[in-house]
Amino acid sequence: MGKSITENFTEFTNATQDYIESTINYHKLDLYKKGTKGAVSISYNLVLAFFLLIALLFLSVAGSIVIGEAIGSLAGGYAIVGGFYIIVTIVLAFTLKSKLETLILRKTSKQFFNNNEDLTVTQYEDL
Repeated sequence: MGKSITENFTEFTNATQDYIESTINYHKLDLYKKGTKGAVSISYNLVLAFFLLIALLFLSVAGSIVIGEAIGSLAGGYAIVGGFYIIVTIVLAFTLKSKLETLILRKTSKQFFNNNEDLTVTQYEDL
């Protein structure tokens, strides 16, 4: 004869517990993987930004000296370059936030939802 209802129920309960534990472990690993990818991406971009800023600093100083010698006043050269950066900062303050937010949202959502077939980023491209 077959198994009793109690044995079947016990097997079902054990299988359900195993499934739940496996699912929890999978999601923990998936979250760890995505968190690590995000941390690596942020670290990589910070290092690149640091070296880019150092290069920009040296180029700005060199440009200030060249402009200063051309107009006959080193202080004037530094003031012109400083004014240029102030203008760039003002323009970026008004235009960059929404574009940067959209760009970051798209990139992170592609990374985060790349394993889910039912969620596609292309549905949300016009954000």
